[in-house]
Amino acid sequence: MSLVQPVPTPQRMTVQEYLDFEATSETKHDYVDGYLVDVRAMAGTTVDHSRIERNWIMALSKRLDGKPCEAFGSSLKVRAAKRTNYRYPDLSVGCKPLQFDDRESTSRTLLNPTLVVEILSDSTGSEDRGQKFTEYREIESFREYVLTSQSAPSVEVFYKRDDGQWLFNFSSGLEASIKLLSLGIEVPLSEIYAGVTFPKPDAAPVDPSTN
Repeated sequence: MSLVQPVPTPQRMTVQEYLDFEATSETKHDYVDGYLVDVRAMAGTTVDHSRIERNWIMALSKRLDGKPCEAFGSSLKVRAAKRTNYRYPDLSVGCKPLQFDDRESTSRTLLNPTLVVEILSDSTGSEDRGQKFTEYREIESFREYVLTSQSAPSVEVFYKRDDGQWLFNFSSGLEASIKLLSLGIEVPLSEIYAGVTFPKPDAAPVDPSTN
């Protein structure tokens, strides 16, 4: 979702300085290895990005109604415990009892997400697959990672088994569905991509010799 680019002011911060700064900031910032990451600069904040995020929230909230798990949008941070990095995922799901960072006066950072969704873009996909996934895997409660394409109806899911091994599942096409094993639910891709317009494939070049 966001590129690791320290903002010029302030530059490096302690964790508590970051939390105090973020509590009064009008914009959101990740905290990565001691530096702020301006979430406004993220590539991929398009209309379709917003639609996909909204659709995920609606689809999960409907299926989790009455269950001990709750879906949260991109206004809630999660924390990678080992390196104390803070991220604003596009969507997270936590299950009771929910745990929040007690260094903040209000519940702003979820410590025990079960599932995280990131919506991919061309310029941030490598970070979502790499550094972010590494950080999320440090969270003991974290069981499932969902990478959602903007350019086509396709979703990748990484699921952690009880033995610690990660399984991979890929679904594509509006007629397909994705199973979220950590939550025991299934979501049609047609719901995730409702209202989204995909780019048309380039037309095949015309062979002049056939004219």
